[in-house]
Amino acid sequence: MKYGNDLTRTESRRICIFLLHIAVVAGIAVGAAIAAAKKDTDLSGVWWLHQYFAPAYSGNTVLAVFRNTFVSSAVQLVLIMLLGFFSLGQPFGAALLVYRGVGIGASVASMYMISGAGSLLPILVLVVPKAIILSYISVLGVREAFRLSAVQLRFLFRDELPEAKMKRAVKLYFVKFLVLAAIIMLVSAADSVMNYIFMDLY
Repeated sequence: MKYGNDLTRTESRRICIFLLHIAVVAGIAVGAAIAAAKKDTDLSGVWWLHQYFAPAYSGNTVLAVFRNTFVSSAVQLVLIMLLGFFSLGQPFGAALLVYRGVGIGASVASMYMISGAGSLLPILVLVVPKAIILSYISVLGVREAFRLSAVQLRFLFRDELPEAKMKRAVKLYFVKFLVLAAIIMLVSAADSVMNYIFMDLY
């Protein structure tokens, strides 16, 4: 019975991860459509749209690229973390995933509109790896926020969780987000190095 329950939980996690990725993909489509509608507009100053995914918008120095990538991703991670403390924060967590996808879609679409087929290599080298990793980090963060929200609902309305266990759950929650923040820092550092090495691609 325990083995069956473990399988059920594992399958539930996979379904949850899959559905959360669907939200990112939906955002990519929305972002591409927005960028296409703004085809005659310079998106360099619209940071909230491109979210610094496009190399041309990331910064002119290694430090600027690191700062822009890290700050934009870290701020979103903090917002996701805070949503975990609201019992009805799930829809907003999903919305942040859509927003993450908007940045990817808008960046890729704008690069393609500017350089055409010549943008394919920089997209594959400089955008796709970063987009995949940062999106996955956001998905993991939202999943953890969903879990804590669910725990709070049970704790507040059904009193199913002892206070000591709630404290441990919150402590573990913070640890997980610190790990995700550390990964974002590493990704930001790698992104700045990659942009410096392959700056001739864009």
